[in-house]
Amino acid sequence: SEKSARSTFPDLTGFRLARVQGYRRVFRHPAGVFFERGIVPETEGSLQCSSLSVEKCEGSSVVVAVMELPGLDWDALARREEEYELELTPFHPLDQEQDGPMGEGLMCVPLAKDEDFVKKWGQERFEQAYGRHGITSIWGWGPESGILPCPIYLRHCVLAAEKAGPVAHASFLDDSYLVDRKTTIREYLRIKPEIMEMLPPPSL
Repeated sequence: SEKSARSTFPDLTGFRLARVQGYRRVFRHPAGVFFERGIVPETEGSLQCSSLSVEKCEGSSVVVAVMELPGLDWDALARREEEYELELTPFHPLDQEQDGPMGEGLMCVPLAKDEDFVKKWGQERFEQAYGRHGITSIWGWGPESGILPCPIYLRHCVLAAEKAGPVAHASFLDDSYLVDRKTTIREYLRIKPEIMEMLPPPSL
């Protein structure tokens, strides 16, 4: 959301929606910040700590937010998105009728492997963000792992997408999947409607 982006980049300009082709969203990896903020449910038998990332998927597309970041603080961006790398990616208009991309921007994509996180930030940071919570891998969760979205975070994403308008909202619900790559978020919320009633703690 623009509000979230402005929390790190208060001087951003030109916040708008666009479409990235050849990708889908997947809730496929745990986020250390969810543990730090105390929003991971203590539910026996399920691990509801997954955050969201994109991955290449031919024939798919996702609606994204595009913005300019004058005087970009690269260190702040890298630390905000510590489990990702930044990749120059073309983006297209929402209606997809224009031939060719309308521009390129940096998009957060998963690191290739956990070792890349350690190489980038150190083993101590990995232990602080993940290891002390019993998490031994960031990107090693396969389709059969059963990892589920952090419900407070999922609710936040849905509300932000809804606020961005019907096209962004529909894209989030239909182009985002559980780790099984089969269940869309629209289907998951139909099964778990109570997620949309879960409020964040007062500290958030």
